[in-house]
Amino acid sequence: MDKVNEFEHGIDTTTKARFDSLYFRTIANEQFRYVSSDALLDTANGKKAFRDMIDTFFTSQQKRLKVLSSYAKGDNYSILNGHRRLDNEKADYRVRHKWGGYISSFATSYVIGNAVSVGVLEGADEKQLKTIQEIEWNNDINALNGDLALDASIFGRAFEYHFRDKDGADRVVSISPLEMFVIRDLTVEQNIICAVHLPVFADKVNMTVYTKDQVITFKPFSSGSVKLAVDTITKHEYKDVPVVEWWNNRYRMGDFESEIPLIDAYDAGQSDTANYMSDLNDAMLVIKGDLDAIGASAESVAKMKDANTLLLQTGISANGQQTSADAGYIYKQYDVNGTEAYKNRLANDIHRFSRIPNLEDDRFNATSSGIALLYKMIGLEQVRKDKETFFTKALRRRYELISNIHKAINKPLIEASKLTFTFHPNIPQDVWNEIKAYIEAGGVVSQETLMNNASFTDYKTEQSRILKETGASDHEIMQLVGGMNEQES
Repeated sequence: MDKVNEFEHGIDTTTKARFDSLYFRTIANEQFRYVSSDALLDTANGKKAFRDMIDTFFTSQQKRLKVLSSYAKGDNYSILNGHRRLDNEKADYRVRHKWGGYISSFATSYVIGNAVSVGVLEGADEKQLKTIQEIEWNNDINALNGDLALDASIFGRAFEYHFRDKDGADRVVSISPLEMFVIRDLTVEQNIICAVHLPVFADKVNMTVYTKDQVITFKPFSSGSVKLAVDTITKHEYKDVPVVEWWNNRYRMGDFESEIPLIDAYDAGQSDTANYMSDLNDAMLVIKGDLDAIGASAESVAKMKDANTLLLQTGISANGQQTSADAGYIYKQYDVNGTEAYKNRLANDIHRFSRIPNLEDDRFNATSSGIALLYKMIGLEQVRKDKETFFTKALRRRYELISNIHKAINKPLIEASKLTFTFHPNIPQDVWNEIKAYIEAGGVVSQETLMNNASFTDYKTEQSRILKETGASDHEIMQLVGGMNEQES
């Protein structure tokens, strides 16, 4: 009997195996390291090590990633596998809850739901911001950042790949961690020396390896039989591996990965409740007493059950006493209060250890101020700080790669080391109370600020309308306001 997965526990037995939980071995999230790309790809020992890495990726690491993906989609792995009920005739509900997707979506939206602002240090050339804006526009960078952050939240890591398209534009795309891994050197900097892309088409692995100056494609091979037969080699001008790895945290773990046992227990608790309710309808009928007097045979009881009628007639015992007969159903006693308290404790623990606040908690209400909400979300704030640290590293490497290619082909330069990245947490702000308090304290707020903070208008739109009502021409409005917004044009 095969184990459920290499990284999960299993027991070889002739009886039904009860499968309640899983765990990941260290190798399932291990970083691949080697001395250099040349030694890896051009020497016999290096090629053997490379084949071992590819094999490990498919047999261990990809399996972990697929499990995490299943929890993000709500197809929770543990509840859907193994025998939960040891009796075939019993109900076997597999109730799944999308905790993983909820946690990752919440954390991602909070950290990067608002666009990241790119600026420059004092004294740096601000003209490069225009170049960066063009790159961001061409690549829908806000959506891309969201996809990368979500992948990092689910899998613990995410990958972006850089290239220049046929029109000569800088392109940045995400590649699923299910299809890519990187290899780092043995230095303390742990620089990326190779990125390996392994998409599968028609049951064949179509592998591409990116080094600091080459793109190497290999002839397709089966995942169970790795063959390193080079197909094509092309050069690139990025002067580094054109791949950025986004880390979710220092352990490269997903936001809900540590809470999977709690999620499994919650699924099991809800499934057991559903099973109990179904089994209650099929409870066992017990007839006790003077069975001879009522003629309780299997055939007679079956007929009475089909007729939805049960006739119990007592008799007289040998000593002249009245006999008795009784019938009833037997079923497990269900501790409603204890079961619900157990599931509530599990739900609270999932929120607690994932550090995702429970918005259904009574402490979250409409009267809470922005500051009060922040105190209640202090755990999530720590998660945000950690994520921003690693995301900033990834963003800086993004523009270092673009800077390198621009230098090589004489395009507008970008000073990656002088860029700043500002994150804007997606949390409700009571702006109008702040404005009111500011005015009451003696401050003065411009009409532009007031209009821009209104939900129904903004400064340009409103000023354009006011000027139009006074008879101003479009040319005058253009000079005074700077043009109308799209909804007014």
